[in-house]
Amino acid sequence: MPQYLRIAFRSLWFNKNDEIMPLFRLLRWNVKPESFSKRPASSMAFRRLPKACVLEVERKFRSLAVPKLTRYGGLPHFKSLQSLPVEVIHDSYYDKSGLLSKSGAWVRKRNGIWEAKLKKGGNFLNSKFEELSGIENISAYIKHTTGIDDSESRNFGLEPIAVFTTTREAWIADEEFHIVRDMMDFGHEVGEVELQKALVGVDGGEPTEQQKQDEMQLMDERIAAFMKTYAWAITPGRPTGKVTAYFEWKRRNGA
Repeated sequence: MPQYLRIAFRSLWFNKNDEIMPLFRLLRWNVKPESFSKRPASSMAFRRLPKACVLEVERKFRSLAVPKLTRYGGLPHFKSLQSLPVEVIHDSYYDKSGLLSKSGAWVRKRNGIWEAKLKKGGNFLNSKFEELSGIENISAYIKHTTGIDDSESRNFGLEPIAVFTTTREAWIADEEFHIVRDMMDFGHEVGEVELQKALVGVDGGEPTEQQKQDEMQLMDERIAAFMKTYAWAITPGRPTGKVTAYFEWKRRNGA
């Protein structure tokens, strides 16, 4: 069956216990001074922490083929299935005269937080994206791509092109595969199966592009095999992305 593939990567850091630590979480920690081990200032100042890249690979599908996804809803059964809390997501997508979309980028405000997805290759059915976050990074990208230099309070000089609300159901199947079903408030449904993996390069450095591509290819093959095994849960056919479906809905309704 035709499916979408989206690939994204984010930069994270490891702490001294080799645990992945998103930087924004470190800033919000409240720790007592005595909880830190006593080391000479020089050794801590020059200690190099390994840098990791989190790879995210997903394949989209039209919809679930069952009214309710359960572990024993079809054959073969899922090895395990954990239901996650339902989310309500408010998305506003922005652009200016199509300059961002023509360059393969989407800029959105999701639940009040700015995000950007930058296309890094692939085609209609097999696309690769890098996810960009942080006001300074997003602002710099918009300025570089469009020539517009404006403040966050003025939406970086962009205009809203799509605004909708999504109700998201999600599950973790077989301990690692994330299954998502999104229902938009304009009547569209789309789903995805996703895998994530943290990748570290040689000697704790940044992984090479070839390492990333090789690993993402393996992840995609695993997702494809997973979807084939549990084909009973997925409606066959070509999926339509949220923003594309939103534009089609507006055209049908003369908006």
